[in-house]
Amino acid sequence: MDTLKLRGLSLVFSSSRASYEISLLIAKHGKNHTIGEQLTKPAISIFLKTVLQKDDGDIRTMPLSNNTVSNRIDEMGQDVESQLIEKLKLRKFSLQMDESTIRDSEALLLTYVRYIDHEEFQEEMLFCESFETTTTANDICIKIKHYLDANKIPKENLLACAADGAPAMMGKNTGCLKMMKDENPNMLTVHCVIHRENLVAKKLSPVLNKILQSVIKCVNSIKRNSKSERLFKQFCINQSAEHVRLLLDTEVRWLSSGNCLKRFMELFDQINDFLSDKCEMKLLSTTDGKAFVSYLTDIFEKLGNLNKQLQGANMTLIDAKAKIFGFITALELWKKKFSKRNFSELYWLSKCEITNDAGIVIIDHLNILIKDFNDRFCDLKAMNFPSWLTQPLLINVSDATIQYQEELSELQHDESVKTLFKLKGTKMWLYDEVERKYPKISTSARELLIPFPSSYLVECGFSAVDNLLEAKRNRLEITKRGDLRLKLTKLSPQIKNLCYFFSILQRGKRPRHEAKKGFRDAVKSNFKAVIVDVEDWVQLTRDQSVWKDVIYDGCKPFETRRIEQSILKRALRKQNLTSIPDTLIPGNDCNISLSKAGIALHMRFHDGIY
Repeated sequence: MDTLKLRGLSLVFSSSRASYEISLLIAKHGKNHTIGEQLTKPAISIFLKTVLQKDDGDIRTMPLSNNTVSNRIDEMGQDVESQLIEKLKLRKFSLQMDESTIRDSEALLLTYVRYIDHEEFQEEMLFCESFETTTTANDICIKIKHYLDANKIPKENLLACAADGAPAMMGKNTGCLKMMKDENPNMLTVHCVIHRENLVAKKLSPVLNKILQSVIKCVNSIKRNSKSERLFKQFCINQSAEHVRLLLDTEVRWLSSGNCLKRFMELFDQINDFLSDKCEMKLLSTTDGKAFVSYLTDIFEKLGNLNKQLQGANMTLIDAKAKIFGFITALELWKKKFSKRNFSELYWLSKCEITNDAGIVIIDHLNILIKDFNDRFCDLKAMNFPSWLTQPLLINVSDATIQYQEELSELQHDESVKTLFKLKGTKMWLYDEVERKYPKISTSARELLIPFPSSYLVECGFSAVDNLLEAKRNRLEITKRGDLRLKLTKLSPQIKNLCYFFSILQRGKRPRHEAKKGFRDAVKSNFKAVIVDVEDWVQLTRDQSVWKDVIYDGCKPFETRRIEQSILKRALRKQNLTSIPDTLIPGNDCNISLSKAGIALHMRFHDGIY
């Protein structure tokens, strides 16, 4: 064997693999594609020469140009998408989606899926596509239907779909979810619980709304220009205040009101002195005014904490229901305590003097919140989850549905399941052992756990879109490139497979499917000139050095002598040499004939050479 050839092949493969790995890292961190050539390679070279005292010649040959990194990212994005599609073809899943407008008035539809794999919830971006013109419910529905049909994902596998309360999504008669449910009657539709909670938080009485608007005006009067903000900052420094800046309140950011009010109360004395002549501040500095600001600060902080609890991955409808109605119970408890003038539950309010009139306004607002919560979450309240789902070991078996009673009785005496439930809770139903032992009840439990309660992941996805489309990258075609998928995915691209097939052919200009065909033809052409001992074929396939050398020779047509080798290959095919497919014995685990599969594919099925 020519060791130089083997070293060259190994170097090409290693460089290609490193190129893929670094490109994946660039995509994960949302960096510009030019950073590989401009920063990564020089940094590695400096480290090699100064720390390891080694030559950096191999590093300089590593392909990390802008176009190469872009192509690598696109290839890995397509690979991850293919993996996801194959999983969804075989598994039940739920969907969450939302539509938003980005720069240049481009409207995007972003969707996420949740399915069960490796005994855990897996949450992945399904697709991100742009709208050409309108963004009606029909347009959204067509996008989803087309993607599922194009990738042959069964609609029956879709168990539930969650979206925000926009008319195009949740309209009772013409909403997208209504149209999807008409085609798939068994699909559950979910109005995002985080969006509903935010709508409840906006419900204020006229008195409290006036107080909130006064706070916002005071903050804006300081933040309106750089001069007033600098003066206020210096004023706070002179008084040794804990903070020196105020926080703005915005409608888009759901938690901003609570943060704005909390900072306002922390700097209340400084703001009162700084804006002593402002009429809004005079209102807020009264006894009732300060009490109302304190109450709003506390209640918005509580609502903000609830909002955060409803966020995050792996949240189920059961979890959301428990948190929502647990908060309603807390509101009712506070109302009873406030009626007895016990305000200890609210930090800022407990420091204030509370008049009878202020107490009435506060209790009335609690009543408004309780009623609005119950009205907006009536569907979640009516969703009665079976007791065996959350307490399978304590439920009376006779109270369960007849079809589950036999499995439940066995489950309650299964020591391994008891231990698993103590450790994992309801996530126990995701385990393969439980599904294998108790298939009926496990399948039903999974269908209740898979649905999304909110569109939280989609909102995070749009934040990632904003980060990717920064000022220097605003021309990135986010829906056509692999950057967004690789940044959001938890799946790992099959880099090794990509390297084996394409790293040696990276200088070729042929499309991927043509490169595959050329690769296989070249390898088969070389094997036709090899004298093969049938009895030693298995040993030959296991000799990876020989195999790599054959690959190297077979790929020469794609290098400088491509034309000459192609002519020679065609000449060899015309000769009546012994046909390799007729003389080689298929492996024990492979019944595919070589004439149909080809040498390369045949050997992939054998001894794990790839």
